[in-house]
Amino acid sequence: TRLRAIAHRLALATPLRRGRPLPAWRPTRLNARYHHAVRLAELVLRGRSFDQDWPGTVRVNGFLFDMVKVFEDFVTVALAEALRPYGGRCKAQARLHLTRERRVLLKPDLVWYATGDRPAAVVDAKYKAERTSGVPQQDLYQMLAYCTALGLPRGHLVYAKGQQPELTHHVRNSGVELVQHALDLEQDLPGLRGQVARIAEAIVSPSPGG
Repeated sequence: TRLRAIAHRLALATPLRRGRPLPAWRPTRLNARYHHAVRLAELVLRGRSFDQDWPGTVRVNGFLFDMVKVFEDFVTVALAEALRPYGGRCKAQARLHLTRERRVLLKPDLVWYATGDRPAAVVDAKYKAERTSGVPQQDLYQMLAYCTALGLPRGHLVYAKGQQPELTHHVRNSGVELVQHALDLEQDLPGLRGQVARIAEAIVSPSPGG
């Protein structure tokens, strides 16, 4: 019944044709509920958008950021810069395989190669919601897979600081250590860079026993 009612209301609506001018409309009190939706539809149909660095006629009230991607990008770039004085090279989103058959693809956020093509460290950034039960186990499994594929005795997970302190997890019967770091995002930019520098130092010169 409701669908028939909607179809009846849209009986006079016609599909838009590519290249034809958009139909004009006038905001009134009667269609006030649809103002935002119609204006957004106009932006889409006209192929328009907005950019924070480019002046234009489109006004918006805010941005929606993917904080997982923002945090991952920041850690990757900042840590690569912090590792530069130690030599070697960094590769973001390095593609490697867990199995000899190359059927299981792995893409850690950052791999540091100290000399040539020999990997020296692997890092993954994790922006997670607050948890009371510790680090998600799948993060540890994932990092263990990275270390196994790269032949590394140690892997590094970088989290946004929450309830959990910095820890080192020693994997039984493998000799692999999974180091959990935390970045305090309430710090200013120099403070964040200082924390990243300390993580880089821990990657290059790990303390005895983790």
